[in-house]
Amino acid sequence: MRLSILLLLLIPRLAAAQSTGLINTHPCATAKAERYARYFGDPQGRLAAVAYPGDSRIDISYYGLDLNLTHTPAYLRGAVTVGLKSLASLNSFDLDLTTRLTVDSVKAAGRKLTFTHAQNRLTVTPLSPLTAGQLFSVTVYYQGNPASTSGFGSFSFATHGTDRSPVIWSLSEPYGSSDWFPCKDTPADKADSSTVSITAPKFFVSVSNGTLQAVRDNPDSTRTYQWRNRYPIAQYLISLAMTNYARYDTPFSYQGRDGVPQNMPITHYLYPESLASNKNNLDQTPAIMRLFTDMFGTYPFIQEKYGHAECGFGGGMEHQTISSMGTFDVNIIAHELAHQWFGDKITCRDWQNIWLNEGFATYAEQLYAESVGGTTRYRSSIASLMQTARQAKGSVYVQDISDSDNIFNYARTYAKGGTVLHMLRGIVGDNVFFTILKTYTNAPALIYNTAITEDFQAVAEQVSGKKLDYFFRQWIYGMNYPVYKSTWKPMADNGKFTIQLQLEQSANTTPTSFTMPIQVLVQSAAGDTLVTVFNDQLSQTFTLPAKGQPTGLVIDPNNWILKTVQQTNPILGLPEPGAPTVQLIPNPADETVSVRFRMQTAGAATISIHSLLGVPVMANTVDGLKSGDQQVFFPTRQLPVGRYVLSVGTPAGRQTTALLINR
Repeated sequence: MRLSILLLLLIPRLAAAQSTGLINTHPCATAKAERYARYFGDPQGRLAAVAYPGDSRIDISYYGLDLNLTHTPAYLRGAVTVGLKSLASLNSFDLDLTTRLTVDSVKAAGRKLTFTHAQNRLTVTPLSPLTAGQLFSVTVYYQGNPASTSGFGSFSFATHGTDRSPVIWSLSEPYGSSDWFPCKDTPADKADSSTVSITAPKFFVSVSNGTLQAVRDNPDSTRTYQWRNRYPIAQYLISLAMTNYARYDTPFSYQGRDGVPQNMPITHYLYPESLASNKNNLDQTPAIMRLFTDMFGTYPFIQEKYGHAECGFGGGMEHQTISSMGTFDVNIIAHELAHQWFGDKITCRDWQNIWLNEGFATYAEQLYAESVGGTTRYRSSIASLMQTARQAKGSVYVQDISDSDNIFNYARTYAKGGTVLHMLRGIVGDNVFFTILKTYTNAPALIYNTAITEDFQAVAEQVSGKKLDYFFRQWIYGMNYPVYKSTWKPMADNGKFTIQLQLEQSANTTPTSFTMPIQVLVQSAAGDTLVTVFNDQLSQTFTLPAKGQPTGLVIDPNNWILKTVQQTNPILGLPEPGAPTVQLIPNPADETVSVRFRMQTAGAATISIHSLLGVPVMANTVDGLKSGDQQVFFPTRQLPVGRYVLSVGTPAGRQTTALLINR
């Protein structure tokens, strides 16, 4: 809407979704939220899992899973060896295991141990007390149906294809590992290594973490797949997936340490009926691997493999070295691959800091978009991400981890988490930002370990040399986003032009106001000027330089900040005492524009048009005008499409405004 005095520009604030569940729109978020939803049918189990983050008196060093599975009936028999170190003198210790499964016995060095199994906790009593620092290994023998009654959950028995071929898979994030094997069910304590041995009917191709060590046919017509992972691994990243998979390989070529070309397997396990339709997207995986290697450092599990295992759910899950996939959209491929750095190599220490996994992987999607579509596609993708991020409720740091929508809420954890990284990039610049990412993923204290927000902040501050406490405090621990209101007016002094900008923020709760460096584009006929102001108050006034007579101003022209802007502009151009008020109808114009203005005194009026560089384009003088309102029709048919500066000069002064030609 163009007013004769003020032009009001409003970037509309999106209406918040009525239900947070409606904005889990990313397949990764949807799958994880649905999987966790089963805990709402078991409040006791859900609250217990949240309240008890594993036995802090032990440090896990190894998981060895030996599993025997049948699909019909759905049944699991397991012998799981847990290696640990006692952190204190202990008479007993606890592992997490659902009481839906029956524990037959617990052994150490072949000798049975006393145990109790209640409220999803397995308490083991060694034959003699453990001393602080003592290494200990225990094997738990158990059986049962680990599938949840809700149909979602950490362990699923299903079918695929028209012939209803059986398929089994695990998906354990956040609290589901203990639904199918005894463990310390917290991401804070990684095992140093793991093995998974899967025995099932020969129909099944069984896939897990790490490298395949052996495939053995057994006398009872079963087949055993033995997988070994030599890297530290969080309990929820241990996985299995099994059906009549078709295998497809797209190896990744790289330079080894000695400069000799090497190949790392990228192996895709898909349902036979879906492989052909997904090959084109799967073929992109090595290129995405190359992109992320350049940005984040060497693929974390380069001595093993990467791959995908198709499962019967509508999302993706970043199991270490083998992402479980319900869809093969190229953005999901990029998202889950990025998790191998952000989530698997460096894992969030607790679910409150889940943005370190999901926000980073979501931002990696934007980096992939930038790599294939340049700046234009990146900005478009970020703008879409910001639209969703504006719907986020509460802080990115998850306050209530008992609610699946809080942990895996797409607007909050994924979209706003990813937007935080975009904003950090805007503050520190590209070179520093990508150095931050690579330094973080290779920090000695963090690699193959866990992290919280303060760990990433410390790296960002170290690399950038900037104090960023204000940034992380408001964007990770605060809520909402700034709502700016800007008003500006042109100024002149001895032939030098400036703009006076009044910038206000609507009062927020936490923080009361946002502190951010803000880019401002000052537009003039002589050229544009990009300046940065540091806004740290609810109301501030800034004086900004202009190269020439100002014609416009844009807050955050490159969209580096999650925000809305309500901008009030004067009529473009520098006012002079008694200058005519100018209105152009229509604007944008095509063949003719109506120039409306008011004469303070009788006389002539000169209407002229210049390019943005100040080059005269056309002019017309109208003589004999009386005082009062005037309307002059000015031909613009011969003007090329673009932006121009139109001025009206009268005996009382001159007024300039912007003219747009559009056809």
